[in-house]
Amino acid sequence: MQPDFAELNRFLLDCPPFDQLNADQRQWIAGQIKAAYINEHNVDELFANYSPALYIVRSGGFDLLAPDGQLIERLESHDLFGYPSLLTGRAIVNQLEVVEDGIIYIVAAADFDHLRQASRAFEHYFIRAHEQRFLTESSFSQHQLHPKTYPERAALSSASYPQRAALAGEVVQRAAVCLCSTATIKEAAQAMRAEKVSSIMVVDDGRLVGILTDRDLRNRVVAQGLNYDIHINAVMTQAPATIGAKQSLVDALALMTQENIHHLPVVEEDGKPIGMLTNTDMMREQKSEPVMLISALNKVGDREALVAEAAHIPDYMHSFAARVNDAAAVGRLLASLTDTMTRKLIDFYEQEHGVAPASYVWLAFGSQGREDQTLSSDQDNGLLLANDLNQAQLDWFAGLGEFVCEGLADCGVPKCPGNIMASNPECRRTRAGWLERFQSWTESPTPKALMYCQIFFDSRNVRGNKRLYQAYREDVAKLGRSDFFLGNLARLQSNVQVPLGLFNRFRGTESGKDSDWVDIKRYGIALINDIVRLYSLHEGLTEPRTLTRLQLLESCKLLNRKDNQALAEAWQFLTQLRLQHQLAVWGTAQPKNALDPDELSTLKRRQLKSAFRIVKDCQQGVGLKFGRIG
Repeated sequence: MQPDFAELNRFLLDCPPFDQLNADQRQWIAGQIKAAYINEHNVDELFANYSPALYIVRSGGFDLLAPDGQLIERLESHDLFGYPSLLTGRAIVNQLEVVEDGIIYIVAAADFDHLRQASRAFEHYFIRAHEQRFLTESSFSQHQLHPKTYPERAALSSASYPQRAALAGEVVQRAAVCLCSTATIKEAAQAMRAEKVSSIMVVDDGRLVGILTDRDLRNRVVAQGLNYDIHINAVMTQAPATIGAKQSLVDALALMTQENIHHLPVVEEDGKPIGMLTNTDMMREQKSEPVMLISALNKVGDREALVAEAAHIPDYMHSFAARVNDAAAVGRLLASLTDTMTRKLIDFYEQEHGVAPASYVWLAFGSQGREDQTLSSDQDNGLLLANDLNQAQLDWFAGLGEFVCEGLADCGVPKCPGNIMASNPECRRTRAGWLERFQSWTESPTPKALMYCQIFFDSRNVRGNKRLYQAYREDVAKLGRSDFFLGNLARLQSNVQVPLGLFNRFRGTESGKDSDWVDIKRYGIALINDIVRLYSLHEGLTEPRTLTRLQLLESCKLLNRKDNQALAEAWQFLTQLRLQHQLAVWGTAQPKNALDPDELSTLKRRQLKSAFRIVKDCQQGVGLKFGRIG
């Protein structure tokens, strides 16, 4: 039978990849499509009369079965099948079983081939959908996802991802101005004047060994009355922080904020210097944002001014997130803002109570530690203290924890409902005290201990002694490699059910009025973080960020390359979907991490199912590899 032309055209607009066709192409194919009403009595005639072809479910429900009767996928409205045979030329071997009578649209092979030739986007969609998985491109130009056990399902689309952000190497305005470390201070000042730059990159044998800035000349040379003929290696900043040419400007901004620096060397993968990024470059590229926002926070003189300046952050972040539409960038920026406010509050406390009486580290845990904060993240922080402190020193740090956590709350970063904050004595410990706690968790992994481990193993140094933190983090990593502990952690993760029910349908996770909603943080993003953390613990990694962990795990024998890539792609999709949802419900009482799948587009629903299926597959892998241990 011939479907209604106007109704079919509207349907195709909501059926990827037909929505990527232009109006003329879509009208043409609407005139070619046939429709068949399928029930249990005539289902076998579909493949017999129309094969090979592309089939589109208009209504009803159907099970696609493998030759051995195993369920491949339950097909519902807008789902596609049959195209693997069109792409490969192989005969159709699968079977179709009717769950609910309905209508199936049929695109003949010749018409399918015509559209492939006429539309590159249309062809690309089906090629990607047919692949098991594909490599993630660092530029975000391609971000599709395909679960290996569902060869008939469409892949995650690049339409869900933002355009690539500017890279550090692209922003550098001029080639590096370099001198060797044995050049004199006078030669450096002359070179800076001649080149009209405010810094010099110090390079020996093609390797960056330091930088010298105009501030160094003022503070370390002129103010100290040094001889201008001494070598610059005596006054330069040694082993400076650097940024890779292929890293984003948001990464550069975060690093400059964390290190409180105004000049950031940009280097190639082999360490060869390219040029220097400055605050001026960042302000120009970001149109004075978000550099100006962080600069404004850094310039405030007291706690009240900081709170007042922080009041602008929510509206700014909403605007920034909507404009950039990049969940990773938003997470890193939010972490940078929280870091900046934390450091300022520490400064204010020291101004009133004197400098810290012993070595310490202000720790960021959880989402701030991973730098994937969202618009609704709360505090997760703690204090790492040097050993053998007296009571007066402990009291000083107790006051610091209380002052900073209260200040962050006033700045709009909510207190942690679970009291994972430096104001809590349990989260304010000496190095020996923290290691004792981690050891008790790993040796006696109770459910509560395992819950804490999901938070505390993701940590980052926001302010304090770098050596103290590194030694602590390496000791923690050793404790986390216990087979007994990893086995219990794996079983905990495997017991969390992904919200896909019978026949691959969404299963609501929220109780009450939102019972059909799905929490994509708890049952998606957090599970990926947990899975990746487990592999990272096994490998002894100290890096907290999920995507960076996956990059470091590329050579891991337990996590194969395809699963590694799939987890990264699923994490990117889910975090992006959550950001879009949070922007949509901004200022309302609706859940910030849960959404109604029925309100998503057809493509988004397919992608969400694919992402959850990947999480479920990797959960099973974790259970097989670690769950039997311990």
